[in-house]
This record gives sequence, C-alpha cells and structure tokens, in this order.
Amino acid sequence: MTDFGIRILGTGSAAPANIMTNDDFAHIVDTSDEWIISRTGIRSRRIATEETTLSLALDAAHMALDNAGIDPQRISLVICASITAEQMTPALSCYLQRDLGLREDLLAFDLNAACSGFIYSLITAQRLLDPDGVALVVGSETLSSVTDFTDRSTCVLFGDGAGAVVVERAPLPFFWATTVCGDDESLAVRKYIEMDGPAVFRFATDALCKRVQEVVDQVGCSVEEVDRFICHQANERILANAAKQLNVPLERFFMNLADFGNTSAASIPLALDEAIRSKQLERGHSVVLAGFGGGLTSGAIYLEY
Repeated sequence: MTDFGIRILGTGSAAPANIMTNDDFAHIVDTSDEWIISRTGIRSRRIATEETTLSLALDAAHMALDNAGIDPQRISLVICASITAEQMTPALSCYLQRDLGLREDLLAFDLNAACSGFIYSLITAQRLLDPDGVALVVGSETLSSVTDFTDRSTCVLFGDGAGAVVVERAPLPFFWATTVCGDDESLAVRKYIEMDGPAVFRFATDALCKRVQEVVDQVGCSVEEVDRFICHQANERILANAAKQLNVPLERFFMNLADFGNTSAASIPLALDEAIRSKQLERGHSVVLAGFGGGLTSGAIYLEY
C-alpha cells in the first residue's frame, strides 16, 4: 500500500456482434445447453467474425475516454492486457496510441498474465502514474482464435470481448495481492487453449479466496464490509464456492459470464463496465477486483469507486 491510489474516471466495453449459444455448440460437438449451464453457468458467448483484438480494444477505449470526459492528451500511460494480439510486435498499446490520436511522449506496452492480466495491468498503472498523469488500461481478447472447436471440454467456455478503464492518481485506498506458482501444465496456450479443468477449478477457488482475504486484511476491514466483488468470469461454480468460503452473499459477486463466457484479460474490465452502467457499482462503493489464470497467476485489488 502506498500513500496514493487511483480514481476510475471512466469505463468502456466492446463485444463482437455474433452471438454463439450453447445450442449452436450442440451442433458441432457432443454437448447440450443443459450440460454447459449446469457446469459453468454460461449460456452464450460472443465470437468475432470481422472484429479483431485491436478493433475491440479501440471500441472499448473510445467508450472509456468518452465516459471519462477528459482531454485524451492527458493520457500519459497505455497498458493493454492480452494473450491474443494479432502479432508479436508492435504492441496493441502502440496501435491504441496511434489510432486514438494520443500524444507520442507517453509510455505504452502490452502485458501478458492471462486471465489475471487486467489486475496486473491496473497494479502496474498505479505504480507508474505520476501525480498529474492519466492512464488508459485495456483488456482485449479474441480467444476464438486460439480455441479448438473440436474439444468440447474447452470450446464452450471461451468468448471474445474487451474492456477499458481510464484512471488517475488519487488519495484513495488501493491495496493489492498477487501470486505466481509457475505451472505450465494446468492451463496453457500453445496452438490452442489446453486446460486441466479439475486442477484449474481447485486452484481458482483457493487462489480467489486467499487473494481476497489478503487485500481486505491489508485494508483492516472484514470481507463482509466490501460492497461489491468483480472477479474473473470463468465459471459460476467457482464464484459460488468462493462466496460460500468467504461467507459473503453470492449477490455481491457481479456476474455476466452467462452472456459472455470466459474472455480472459477482458473479463474483469468488461464486467466492471457493465456493473457501473447497471448501477450495481456506484460512487463511494468499495470493490474488490480479483482474477486467476494461466501461469498460474492470481491477484486481487481493493479500491473505492
């Protein structure tokens, strides 16, 4: 914890127009709507046709900047979290600087921490922001590009989308906790996403609870005092188990995975934007953002909206 945190000035999100339902998957792999919903809580997801990781990032960033209501020339830092950029280099963040017309004397880079990527990016932004600076932090993914649509255990889980936030340095509480366990077997992307579902489920539930508890312990409050939890949208059962272990009503865990599935680094900012637009997260509320993903990585942030 430092003597400063961040204030969220604006959020935005974007998703492909094409919706792929569970029934659509039943036509290409041995599965069913009931099977998918009962195990994941997912009913549909967005799959890119003409959209790209960059175009989704741009749409979300434009919305966040509009909602922030600031001069884009104030942006001094751009971080984009993704595992599905169209190319290794230049970075997505460099294209965002160019296509958004941002100034050239800023710091721009991409960050890969899989589904924890947005958490890591927001922590990094908080550490790098100067007193007068404003950061644009984006999570954008087209996981359909690395999904094996013949593997029923993974293909039904993932979707495409993007989320973005504009933040400035502010005298607000900001606490964080992260961990990396160096496991490349449980969850990896080589040509396609490969996942040991049971192992990831166990890791995710345990890591989520530990990181949440660690940040509220730093704050000096109880878990029950947190107004809202916005976690990586991977599986409804993971979030339900975490809520039960933390002794928090599941209603405090914002969820939109039924409509978007697992969008990796885009998951948390996409959910954050929807929670704010639907007024389920309002000014003055405390919120814990928490994620877990390949690496294996996990992290959580406590802040005030």
